[in-house]
Formats: sequence, structure tokens, C-alpha cells
Amino acid sequence: MSCPLCRQRKGKRACPAKGADICSHCCGTKRLVEIACPSDCVYLKGAHAPGWEGRRTEQERDARRLAPHLSGLTEAQGQLVLLALAGLAAIRSRRPGLDDSLVLEAVSTLRKTVETREKGILYEHPTPDARAQGLAHELAALFEPRGADGAVRAPADRDLLAALRAFEGALRATRREGSDPRAFLDTATRLAGRLGGPLPTRTEPLILAP
Repeated sequence: MSCPLCRQRKGKRACPAKGADICSHCCGTKRLVEIACPSDCVYLKGAHAPGWEGRRTEQERDARRLAPHLSGLTEAQGQLVLLALAGLAAIRSRRPGLDDSLVLEAVSTLRKTVETREKGILYEHPTPDARAQGLAHELAALFEPRGADGAVRAPADRDLLAALRAFEGALRATRREGSDPRAFLDTATRLAGRLGGPLPTRTEPLILAP
């Protein structure tokens, strides 16, 4: 049976997080990054440990990129940021040419639109790049799921605005690092992978740990 993660190599390692056999390559490169590994997994210890220990710095960097911007958000607002991260990771899989500058333009445009709407004015701010405009629409749709009755379940604009400002702040800070043009997208993909599954519904303060 092929590995359910890459669909290319044969699955040989029993992965407790995925409930299936995965290949050694995916196990070594995605553990604790895109796979929510339990602490007692045998592949986190001994001879297998070097495959993931080197990525600890990467996880800490991801946390540093996002955690400061979550400070002061309510639980509802923090959940919207996590929703945006997961959604962005999914959008990226459909848009291979996406980079951080395009995402920033889209998020900034959406934030301006919500700011204007909160003032009682319905106006969609334009962006010079049609790709960014389309991306802004995709991001906006993340926050407007439909219930079983077909009705849109949109968050309060004040919560959405706070989440978008935090998201935009994290994006801008990552861009200022001057590193890879897809550095924030990489962070979003890794964090979305570690979240794994539905977003949490806890009521205690949101904490992002590496």
C-alpha cells in the first residue's frame, strides 16, 4: 500500500497519528511538522531521532513569527487566525505560484474592506493585481461558512478585523526578515499540519507553543 501522505512510496512505518503505514521519507521530514506525532511514538527516539531533531529550530521560528501577533486577541479572534492559516495552506496547494507578497496584498485588501464595512460602508477595496483580488475573495470565503440550513455563519466584523490585523502583522514581520519569498507560506503550512484536523474549541487563552 502506498504512503497516504506522498502517494508515491510504499508505506512501511506504522504511524499512530495517521492510523496508517507511511513511508520513511515522510516520517523523517514531516514528523512534528505536518504530523501531530504522539510523544510515545517509537520513531521520535533512538536511531530515528535525527530525522526530526534538526527541525526543532524551524518550529521555534514558526512560533516566533506568529505568537507575538496573537497577544491580546480573544479566543474567538485567535481561532480566526488559525482558520486563516489552515485555509491559506489549503489554497497554496491549489496555487503553486503563490508567494508571501501576493498573500500580503490580498490580506491587506481584505482588511481594508472589513474596516470600511465596520464603519457602515459596503465597499470592496480593489487591488492592482487580479491574482491578489481573487485570493482576497478566497480568504473572505473562509470566514463565511454555510450552516446546514444554507445560512452564512460569518463572525462579527470586530473579531474578523482583529484577526486580519494580526495575520497581516505576522506577514509583514516575516517579510522584513528578508528570507525566502515563501517563508510565511511555509510557516502557515507547517502550523496547519501540526494543528491537524478540526480547530480547537477550548475556552482557555490561546497559546502557540513550538
